[in-house]
Amino acid sequence: MGRKPSKLDVVLPKRQSSAFQVTALGVDPAVHAEFQKEALAVAREGAAKFPGLVQAVLNELRVVDPVAILACFASYGLQVRLGQDGREIKALPDIHQHHAEILQALLLTLPATDWGKGVLLPQALHSVLTTVPKLSEAFFAQRIVDSEAIKDDHEKLAVRSLQERIRLHTHGVRNWGYKGDVIKLAVDLYGALDAAMIARHGFGATDVIEIARAVLAEFERKQGAHWEKVRTIIRASSVKKMAELYYTLVPDLVGTAKEFVAGLPGNLTPEMLRPAIIAHMDLRLDQIALFRAAEISRLVGRPEDVVAAVFRALSYKPGSLSETKPEHLLLDNPVWDRPGIECGDAFFIPIPQMIFSHIHRVMERLAKEAGLQTQLNERRAAFLEAELEAVFRKALPDAAIRSGVAWKENGQQFETDLLVTIDRVVVIAEAKSHRLTPQGLRGAPDRIKKHVRDMVLDPSIQSERLEEAILAARAGDPEAISTVKALGIDPDMADRVIRLSVTLDDLSVLSSAEGDFKKVGWVPAEHSLAPTILVSDLRCVADILDDQLLFLHYLSERAYLQKDYSLLADELDYLGLYLSTGFNLRQLHDEISLFVPTGMSAPIDRYYMGRDNGIEVPKPTMELRPLFRAILARLTTVKPPGWTLIGFHLLSCADPAEQKAIEKSLMKLRHNVRRNFRDPDHLCILRVHPPEDRQARVVFYLFPEQHRDSYRRRMESLATRAIEEDGLNACVVFARGVETWGRPFEAVLLSERS
Repeated sequence: MGRKPSKLDVVLPKRQSSAFQVTALGVDPAVHAEFQKEALAVAREGAAKFPGLVQAVLNELRVVDPVAILACFASYGLQVRLGQDGREIKALPDIHQHHAEILQALLLTLPATDWGKGVLLPQALHSVLTTVPKLSEAFFAQRIVDSEAIKDDHEKLAVRSLQERIRLHTHGVRNWGYKGDVIKLAVDLYGALDAAMIARHGFGATDVIEIARAVLAEFERKQGAHWEKVRTIIRASSVKKMAELYYTLVPDLVGTAKEFVAGLPGNLTPEMLRPAIIAHMDLRLDQIALFRAAEISRLVGRPEDVVAAVFRALSYKPGSLSETKPEHLLLDNPVWDRPGIECGDAFFIPIPQMIFSHIHRVMERLAKEAGLQTQLNERRAAFLEAELEAVFRKALPDAAIRSGVAWKENGQQFETDLLVTIDRVVVIAEAKSHRLTPQGLRGAPDRIKKHVRDMVLDPSIQSERLEEAILAARAGDPEAISTVKALGIDPDMADRVIRLSVTLDDLSVLSSAEGDFKKVGWVPAEHSLAPTILVSDLRCVADILDDQLLFLHYLSERAYLQKDYSLLADELDYLGLYLSTGFNLRQLHDEISLFVPTGMSAPIDRYYMGRDNGIEVPKPTMELRPLFRAILARLTTVKPPGWTLIGFHLLSCADPAEQKAIEKSLMKLRHNVRRNFRDPDHLCILRVHPPEDRQARVVFYLFPEQHRDSYRRRMESLATRAIEEDGLNACVVFARGVETWGRPFEAVLLSERS
């Protein structure tokens, strides 16, 4: 009994999870100068093409009906079909919403008298589909050329890097949430302004949102019906059958199917006829995007004059952007404010989802016009704080949660937006409802710096201030103890503090640039920056990680992720990365200078897009081995002392591939214990060494039924030795009975250095 139990040190295989593969991109230092020279030459060539590309698009719009061009461009380019697994199927994957927005803005630079009247033919559509994306490429080629002037100024280069991050985000990122969540959040947020907006505009914020929702739904219905007709017609097995279907499904055609066939060459095959049918059907796409107030009034149950007023408020007249420089359309496109075009008694809205992509911007403009800026700011702040609290109350039902907590330090008054205590974890969350300005979205350095200070640094300093008080209280400072206890926090139980900043505007492209902020002095080098998360993303994190331990562990490790890597992605990519790896990425730390985990949100995207479109897609889950999942479930149910930290240490000790190795080793160890337990030196312990010093060693101690009376003493001995003899800061010991293998553990012990 006095002997040390023999142990097995697990050397875990450092391989990536099957769902997570890293591709390294880089340039050999030996040829870097040559590569840079060639890249700059290509960028100069691309930038020089920008004016010509603009003129090429405008020339098409002056010859061919521009409404038809834009309708077809948006319909073909933005058309997305969902498979039964929720996976997106896109006809033209290289065309994105921002391309269609640029085309719409260029159309609006032309007065109606300059609009083309020609019939849209496939050649013209192909020309625009290939030219508009090149406009984006040429614009960013100019950014590369501009950066050459400051190549030797490291500080200016760092600022330029931040500028380009936000410009890239502004230019290409449109969805700040999934459709169902965006609409709900928009109604909840802006509905409080209805009465005041009605008094000024004749319609309320809820009217705008519901009318926009009806327009989007009707647009999607019409688009779906149109393409279903096209597919039905062109799948016909003969020219005669194709003509009959064409005239049946499109009843307003002139003539008859028989006359149509009679006028065709005798050797025409269905394959030869299909392109002509498709091109002719394309001429109807503009009608799908044309809306009249009476039509939407019937659908949405609002008076026709209210719908008309909303349409006018969201639309430009032809030529409204004639004074706008084309290069300004890529980073501050006016159509984001007004996504419609007024065409007589109808309104052309070819990208109706744009209203929700830019709903914050639309509502801010309408509120300003109504003199409601102060009320809007107050509403944004109140809404964000309430939403933040609601997310945590749902995610952490066992936690003590307080909002708007006032406290004092050295005679100064402070307030914490949300304070959460659960077991030995304290969460300090700050809500910042500031708006991103157009100047900031364009990348103006002074404005970006202000946004970083107001929305990233200031709330982080607020939460750090309370964290420092908690740490001082744990160290025995009497005043800090008094302050912390007055907040309902037992300093001796506050072992882990998680800090978080939450926003209403999407700062994901900036919030993970902690290293760059410190390089340019926008964040003090010694400050530990709290993660900044968009509130709609936080809702998704809590929904996907619908387990208290997983949710808390994600928030805890999220801070380390942005400190360990220079990141470029959005929050849901990080969530997808977490589901695959648990953020157990230490083996990559010295191999990657810029970590871009794009595409990791794909399973999450499929789940929510399926939900919004009535397709049942399984919710993504954390990639955990059965033993680890069972241990977490039991921890959450039994809640032994320190259960949150125990769960953290378990989740941080191994990625999914490593967990499999642990399970395999435990099975071998169980067989050994059952066979050799009478030998005092038998092998009965498996130790998992943490990848980082801040994490605890995890020990699995296996015992036979004959040693049940002594297994708790052995657990304590193991933990003591790990702390005292091995010099560890923390150790977690799980005891498992070899005869009661169905239980994930019999007992667990968390031991920490005093």
